[in-house]
Amino acid sequence: MSDLKTQLLARLHNHEARIAIVGLGYVGLPLAVAFARRGFDVVGVDIDPDKVDAIRRGESYILDVSSESLAELVSPRTTNGSRHRPGRISATTRYAELAECDVTLICVPTPLNKTRDPDVRYLLAATES
Repeated sequence: MSDLKTQLLARLHNHEARIAIVGLGYVGLPLAVAFARRGFDVVGVDIDPDKVDAIRRGESYILDVSSESLAELVSPRTTNGSRHRPGRISATTRYAELAECDVTLICVPTPLNKTRDPDVRYLLAATES
């Protein structure tokens, strides 16, 4: 097994890997929350600044994610009144943040067109950014 693969597997096993999720819609945001609850630091990237701002405020726009649970994961954590560590989920519109992540998951729409073929425009846009 290659050294990089071994290192990544170790970082994943120890919950030290930084996970990026591109697309913070009805798939991406719940996935980000699930990874954060498991102890991973998650960077969410979306082209919609309103979604990014809502996440930063701890306000969910997805029915499956409560604002309360999201706020717990984005707010700075404190111990005895002092800052202990940052929240596990951060959000940005900057694709440059992906360079600092170990794993990137792309969660963008691929709707079917009239001939029932997937429309991959969103996927291509996400990978070209």
